[in-house]
Amino acid sequence: MKKLISVVLSVLLLAACFTACAKPNSGDTATTNKPETQQTAAPADNQKPEATEPVEVVLWHTLTDHHQAALDGIIADFNASQDQYTVVAEQQPYSEWDAKLLQSVSNGIGPDFCTMFPSDAINYMSEGYLYDMTDLVNDPETGIPDLKEQTAAGLYAEITQWGNESVYLIPVLYGSEVLYYNKTMLDELGLAAPTTWTELENCAKAIYEKYGVAGFGTDSITDTFQGWVMQAGSQYIDVDAKSVAIDRDIAIEKLNWFANGIKEGYFRLVGEDYYFSNPFGSQAVGMYVGSAAGVDYVYAAIPAEGETGHFEVGCAPIPQEGPNKYISSWGTTYVCLSKDEAHARGVLAFLKFMTEKDTLVKWATAFGSAPARKEAIEDPAYAEYAETNIAAKALIAEYDCIGYLPSIPGAATVRTEIDKMVQSVALGTADAETAFDNFVAASNAALNDN
Repeated sequence: MKKLISVVLSVLLLAACFTACAKPNSGDTATTNKPETQQTAAPADNQKPEATEPVEVVLWHTLTDHHQAALDGIIADFNASQDQYTVVAEQQPYSEWDAKLLQSVSNGIGPDFCTMFPSDAINYMSEGYLYDMTDLVNDPETGIPDLKEQTAAGLYAEITQWGNESVYLIPVLYGSEVLYYNKTMLDELGLAAPTTWTELENCAKAIYEKYGVAGFGTDSITDTFQGWVMQAGSQYIDVDAKSVAIDRDIAIEKLNWFANGIKEGYFRLVGEDYYFSNPFGSQAVGMYVGSAAGVDYVYAAIPAEGETGHFEVGCAPIPQEGPNKYISSWGTTYVCLSKDEAHARGVLAFLKFMTEKDTLVKWATAFGSAPARKEAIEDPAYAEYAETNIAAKALIAEYDCIGYLPSIPGAATVRTEIDKMVQSVALGTADAETAFDNFVAASNAALNDN
């Protein structure tokens, strides 16, 4: 428990950028390393509990404005569609989320379900706070038995990585990085949107030479670096050995490649801007990697048509270069925190309703994201929407590249150490070899301390 609290406090202090991560694979699910916990599971006979009045199921979330309104609409529709369960949504302040959720769950007064990333779920799982939904999900009548078939291979592997295809997280939406680019600049240079990192480097150099601004940056150097090494064929974490498994030669090559671009001026770090949408909108950078969910911020940062500084923006899938296809997995996944079967069934009933094709299409378009289920992605209504949203269109194009990174205790520290390593090399305070060795030592210490 002390370790879990320590992890949460570390997250609050560091205020990390994006979360979540991934590893390319064939879609097969890991069959080992399931935490030895005492999570409550549904009885094997799947007998439904008798109820004389609706079971109240509490959902915590941090949504606001039109996102909250869309969620409230889905909840109202669900509550009206049946009389077994009543879902009650409780909005929580984003700034207090991690600490408040942990405290409430620890005291046995937390919500029945909420969204959670796999990197956080492993800590709750280790404490026995998550309900194993496997039997409920696999129920042919009341469950979601086609979950595996309808989910991208990488995303399904991520949510079942703790062994025996046990399901603790249920995906609803999926998200990831995309490449935003100044289409006006590239058109003037006679260049197309880059599809490989080599092409991106050439575009960045051309932008710098003509316009005198950095050609490329990334909101999360941690996630982007993970992508570089995974695409190049490296492993990430050896779960059995509890140690970093990133290939040293690959890592050093990528560190020097990026640092050289920083030194020459055609790459840049985000620095105190935190996100690149504003520098991009002011044409201080020509391309950047950011969340597909942030497309509205991109448009808001660009001067209106007819105003000085206006330009056309483009959006493309993340460049791929190497033996493996890979993008980060930033999906919206829900976990059940309830201890009893009646509430767990209510959670699943709502999530089944939420992921039905028509409802999921409405939710994905309201959220500006992509559905986690293939049938919803292929639905004409969503396809029509994607044609009007450049980020959603790019996200769909990279769907088959979703990978995952192992989530075990200490993995959050590995992400923190990656950021330190890349920053130190890019800023010239350490050489790549020394920085990598320091990264490995600090990461392994964290992985073995859990």
